[in-house]
Amino acid sequence: MRIPGRSGFFWGSALLVLAGFVAAALPYPWHQADLKSTSDVLADEPVLGVADENDSTSAETFRNPPEITSSDGVLHVTLDAEKKEIRIGEQSVTAMVYNGRYIPPTLRVHPGDTMNIELVNSLDASTNLHHHGSNVSPLGNGDNVFADIMPNTRYQQKIVFPDTHPAGFLWYHPHMHGLVEAQIFGGMSGALIVEGMLDPFPQLHGIKERILLLKDFQNIGGEIPSENIDSNAGTTRTVNGLVNPTLKIHPGETQFWRIGNIGADIYYRLKLDDHVLYEIAADGNRHTKRVPREEILLPPASRTEVLIQGGRRGIYQLRTLAVDTGPDGDQYPEVVLATLISEGTAHEPVQLPTEDQFPPVEDLREQPIAQFRSFQFSEDPDTNQFYIDGKQFDPNRIDTRVKLGDVEEWTIENATNEMHVFHIHQLDFQVTEIDGQPVPFVGRQDVVNLPVKSRVKILIPFTNPVIVGKFVYHCHIVAHEDNGMMATVEVVP
Repeated sequence: MRIPGRSGFFWGSALLVLAGFVAAALPYPWHQADLKSTSDVLADEPVLGVADENDSTSAETFRNPPEITSSDGVLHVTLDAEKKEIRIGEQSVTAMVYNGRYIPPTLRVHPGDTMNIELVNSLDASTNLHHHGSNVSPLGNGDNVFADIMPNTRYQQKIVFPDTHPAGFLWYHPHMHGLVEAQIFGGMSGALIVEGMLDPFPQLHGIKERILLLKDFQNIGGEIPSENIDSNAGTTRTVNGLVNPTLKIHPGETQFWRIGNIGADIYYRLKLDDHVLYEIAADGNRHTKRVPREEILLPPASRTEVLIQGGRRGIYQLRTLAVDTGPDGDQYPEVVLATLISEGTAHEPVQLPTEDQFPPVEDLREQPIAQFRSFQFSEDPDTNQFYIDGKQFDPNRIDTRVKLGDVEEWTIENATNEMHVFHIHQLDFQVTEIDGQPVPFVGRQDVVNLPVKSRVKILIPFTNPVIVGKFVYHCHIVAHEDNGMMATVEVVP
């Protein structure tokens, strides 16, 4: 729910009531896919309306974001936060962006690298910079969301990635309390990749990598609104700032897609027509095995890394299916995000990763639990105030103090009539139970969807010495975070 509420209920809503709650019952809601081999569905004959490899009429309009890659263990980048008129699709709109781009550069580093960022605040409000999913220090000029970078100032941020940092798909965005929604919704978010996800799978080396960054925007009088944002009003969904771009694949070709929900508040429920999404990682955490999905729910801030094998020649749509986040939440219609064209000479499908190729991930259920804690997410729909344990966020208060080295079990209760999204900074956790039902262990994540009136249990390892210090946990529907649904945790030696 975004202020001013749900008065903007729009076309298609009658279809939405039927959507999504079964899919929302897991931390990454999914259904097991039909495991029919790609080679079973390849066809030699061309499909009407689809070009062959010698026909250029089916041009690919998709493009990956621009990139900046570390060199000799260091990445240097300047990010200028500014308000600027830009074009998104066919629309001109004034937005808050980094370096004049709705999709700023993807930052690529390796474990052990250092990232030096000069953040230039050319806005008329404070800002800062958070690296979502990073297991790095929250202190000083590191990944410190308590930093206040004033307008017309420059800030030097230094992020040191430990040698042991997991490979995976992260992202960066501002985290200035009270201004987070306006700045992310305005366009201030981009991808951060720690290299090495495919290293255990030599048969996948050299396959095409796609980065799909999902953002939505509203154009109100030529400007993306920064106040009174109504999340139940219509938005334009984009992929890398493009509206329904076309991607191409050969029948049988294997591609690696990294898909991230890097918008402010909205949900995505992904489905690629007649294709299996072979998920190998979630939230920048490699799974313990390949998991085939027919659809994947991406709550705000979540990411998925999947393998796609091109089906028979034809045209397929990547959709976000309808989602209903509850009586006090929002309703989102089905939208086509991108179009995949399978054409040209068929490829012999690459062998997909086998379970024995995945490096082991520790199952935290085998560890002793030092503390058991319970938290309640609640809200007042009439005032748009949001709470954790009946309290609104206070940056000067420590809500939870944790001892370094402990593994804790947290139970998060959603006492409201809409979904929420739990996220904690600096580390990843393991979901073990939703409403009393065990969740199969396939790895860790850094956000989990909280269905309406639900209880979710997670195991959190406060074991990495780099995380000592103060950071936050909150709802990653950032309108809720801005309006109080956030708390502070301190890890002490």
